[in-house]
Amino acid sequence: MTRIAALLGALAPATLLATLALALSATARAAPPTDYPNRPIRMIVGFAAGGITDITARQIAAEMGELLGQSVVVDNRTGAGGNIATAELARAKPDGYTLMLASPGQLVVNPLTQKSLGFDPNTRFSLISLVNESPFVFLVPATSKFGSVQQLVDWGKRHPRKLSFASPGIGTTMHIAGEMLQVSAGIEAVHVPYRGGAQATNDLIAGRVDFMIDSLGSVAQAVQSGQLKVLATAAPERLPQFPDLPTLAETYPNLIASSWLGVVAPPGLPPDLTAVLARAVERASRAPRYVETIERRGSRLAAPGPAAFSTHLEKERARVERTIVKAGIKLD
Repeated sequence: MTRIAALLGALAPATLLATLALALSATARAAPPTDYPNRPIRMIVGFAAGGITDITARQIAAEMGELLGQSVVVDNRTGAGGNIATAELARAKPDGYTLMLASPGQLVVNPLTQKSLGFDPNTRFSLISLVNESPFVFLVPATSKFGSVQQLVDWGKRHPRKLSFASPGIGTTMHIAGEMLQVSAGIEAVHVPYRGGAQATNDLIAGRVDFMIDSLGSVAQAVQSGQLKVLATAAPERLPQFPDLPTLAETYPNLIASSWLGVVAPPGLPPDLTAVLARAVERASRAPRYVETIERRGSRLAAPGPAAFSTHLEKERARVERTIVKAGIKLD
C-alpha cells in the first residue's frame, strides 16, 4: 500500500467525505507520485527562531516527519511582517514539498492594509489545516483603576483620546483588536505600537499604557504572577480557565478576536496531496506532546482540515476588513 493510500485510509469518515468533495469540485490535476513524500519537506516560517510561530512549526514538523516518513525542515524567512515568507510560498511549486505555517497577519491583515506585499493579495493559497487557536483577552495593569471593560469604556467616552492601548506593532492582530474595540464601543484611544510583544507587555505592566488586547498564551505568566488583570475575553464564549470572566461579545457582538496558526501550501496543490497533508497535520496537532504544550500556553486545538480552515479564514477576513475600513488603517 502506498503512503498516500495508507494515510487516506486512516482518515475519519467525515474528514474523508469533506476531502473528497473538495477534490471533486476542484479542477482536474495530474495525480501525485505514489511514493510521496520521497524527500524532505520544507516548512517556511515568516518569523524569527524562538518565537511562538517558530516553536509551533518545529513541534508540528517533528510530528509530521514521523507520520510521513520524511523530515519536515523548518526554514525561517523573516522580514516585512511575514510578507517575505508568504511571497516565497506564492512562487513555490505546488508539489507538496513546500509548506508554510501562516499567521493572521500574513493571510488576513497584510493583504488588506499593504500595497507592497511582494505577491498578489488575491492569491488563493492551498489551505491544509489550522493547528491551534489562542483566544485574546482584555488586559490592564494590576494597579489599574478600571475593574471592568465597561468602566474603562465609560471613562474613555468622557475623556476622548486620553486612553492608550499597546500592541506589538502597527497592523498586528493585537492592533486590529484594539481598533475593533474603538469601533464597537464608540471611543477614541491612542494606539501605542511597540517593536514586539515583550516591550508592549512590559510597558502595560508598568502602567505606561492603559490596556492591551493580546493572546492569553503570550501573557499567561504576567497574569499568573498578578502583574496584569484580565477584564474580559475576546473569544466567542467564556473560557474554561476563567468561567466568571465575561466575553467582549456579550456587550459588543462583533468583537471577537484570536490568534491562530495554520499550515498552507502554494496555490494549485493537487487535491490528493492536500488530503494527505491535511491528515498528517491533523494527527500531528493531536499528538499528546503538542497538545500539552499549547494548553500550557493557553491555546487550544482548532477544527482540522481544509474546509474548516476556509470557513474560518472567510469570517476573519470579513471581520477584520470592516474594522480596517472604518479605522482607515493603511501600512504603506
